[in-house]
Amino acid sequence: MQRTKNKTTAFPVRFFGSLFSPRRMFANRDQFNWLQIIVIFIFLTAVMVMPIPFYYNHQTNFNLSPFLPHIDKMMASNQMQTAMKAANYHDQQFKDVKHQVIIKTKENVAGFDLTAEDMAGRQNVINLHTSTFQVKSVGSEFKAKYVPGHDLKTDAHAFLVNSWYQSNKVMIGLFMLMALGLIIVGVNLILVNGAAFFLFLSRHNKITHIRNFREGVNLTLMMMGIGSLLAMVIGLIHFDVTIELTVQSLSLAFVVLWVYLKTKFKDPEVDQTMLL
Repeated sequence: MQRTKNKTTAFPVRFFGSLFSPRRMFANRDQFNWLQIIVIFIFLTAVMVMPIPFYYNHQTNFNLSPFLPHIDKMMASNQMQTAMKAANYHDQQFKDVKHQVIIKTKENVAGFDLTAEDMAGRQNVINLHTSTFQVKSVGSEFKAKYVPGHDLKTDAHAFLVNSWYQSNKVMIGLFMLMALGLIIVGVNLILVNGAAFFLFLSRHNKITHIRNFREGVNLTLMMMGIGSLLAMVIGLIHFDVTIELTVQSLSLAFVVLWVYLKTKFKDPEVDQTMLL
């Protein structure tokens, strides 16, 4: 005799209640409409994106070379280290600052209190002042304040990079959130649509009981749930977007196998107790 539940379980509860039961995942594959599918997709993507701002907000070191290679090279130069070592710096300020050109080439220039003539025609500029400095490169200008953390007498490069990063941390965090977030969205779209498409194709030769593409998408999203949560935890412990995506993809493969072994992607004799 079939047992039915009189009370319908709310959408989010049904989704989370299905994540650790392969039979419930398959039984609930037709329970979410397209609006709910979009909400689930946004949630799983947000879970993957969460470690990004957390990481960059707590980051103390930053690799400037991939973003501003010419600026990074000037900061790391022997000329810059020599000039910083000779400078009078106390209380996060340079004392008795005078006009001084440290590095000057056809495209690059760096120094103290540079004039407009010094910077004219140069694509990459480091202009140092008493308590602040400007960096100009790739058509953009960044301002920064000197911050403690590194001894400019022994490591001018680390001192300048850290000061630049700490002063522009919010902007950098937002940029990385958008850039890496778009990558995660793209990969998730490929995973969901790819897996759902193959599940949908299986209906033609009656290998499975999946009746339409929406059911394939629903099932794929539920199977991605465990991997997305696991990737988030790993990302919060040690952030690397490639590791996150790898963990999610491998977890999805294992969960697909788990669901198949338990259900063969076919409905049992109708058992409403499997529907949350």
